[in-house]
Amino acid sequence: MITLMVQTERILQNYRLLQRQVGNTPMIPVLEANAFGLGDAAVAQLLADEGVRTIAVSRLEEAVRIADAVRGLDILLLTPYAGEEDIRTILENDLVAAVGSNESAVLFSSLSRRLHRRARIQLCFDFGMGRFGFAPQDAAKAAQTVKHLGNLELAGVFTVLPSGSEGKASRRAQQVKDFGRVLAAVRREELTPGFAHMADVNQLALCPEMRLSAVRVGAALFGRGEAPRPAKRERGGLKKVGRAVSEVCDIKWLSAGSTVGEDGRCRVKRATRVAVVPAGLADGLFPEETGARRGSFGRRPTCEINGRRLPILGRVGLTALTVDVTDADCAPGDIVSFEVDPVGISAFARREYV
Repeated sequence: MITLMVQTERILQNYRLLQRQVGNTPMIPVLEANAFGLGDAAVAQLLADEGVRTIAVSRLEEAVRIADAVRGLDILLLTPYAGEEDIRTILENDLVAAVGSNESAVLFSSLSRRLHRRARIQLCFDFGMGRFGFAPQDAAKAAQTVKHLGNLELAGVFTVLPSGSEGKASRRAQQVKDFGRVLAAVRREELTPGFAHMADVNQLALCPEMRLSAVRVGAALFGRGEAPRPAKRERGGLKKVGRAVSEVCDIKWLSAGSTVGEDGRCRVKRATRVAVVPAGLADGLFPEETGARRGSFGRRPTCEINGRRLPILGRVGLTALTVDVTDADCAPGDIVSFEVDPVGISAFARREYV
């Protein structure tokens, strides 16, 4: 098994660096996919202690988990939910809902009256992903619905741009213009959204005109994905967060010609001392190994033991792997560490915050 080590100070350093880059514009951390694998409730608490008051998530179960664990946060849902039971859960947990249809708005209104709960919503607009949200040209109708219903508190207006939006400058300029029309239509109905946001920190770095009343930050907060250009230039830059560790459970010698690895296809050419590590694909390590067999020119996976980078021999197994330690100082119980993308690490793996 593995433990995912989460370097909390790196998260805070990245947050402070990115906040400096965006200036006085409030930054909304997006803790989707279990905070990109690092543990959403723990990361939310860390950020709340830093003074963050608003975070966003994609899924309802993430929002409920954080709401149960951390007090005093406004939790924004970026995914619209239109089912009655889901809306009831949103209202009972005082979450800020995303609303992307008139039908959803009506249901929020009626349920909130019945439950005597406030209904805080953000209007969501579809700018090309085709998954959810009002069409931009329907902004006036959406605003009129909210105004007519009367008991919906408009907390924000937002869109999530397709990942290809980093492309042509002309496309970005058109997106800014189109979202400006959306906001104008909402304001013509005498509605004032608390937050208007359309970009993350990467998109903002490419197009300063996307700076509205807030900007989102996702993977960059954890040093993942493409760093915004200003962050690249700053000394030190963004720090990657998350490293998987296990330990050596056994040491053995293989004679020359022995096979090793899950499929028994790797053959050692000399007497080889190997360390057995109880970690593998089931923990989320080396996801590239779960597909077709790694080609002969594929990059050999490695790990680190006692400060040395060492090769993993053969195909990684579901729950174990072997490391060539012939020329390394190594003993049972030694710590083994792996570079990983935390988003792929098993949710059952223990997270340790250091």
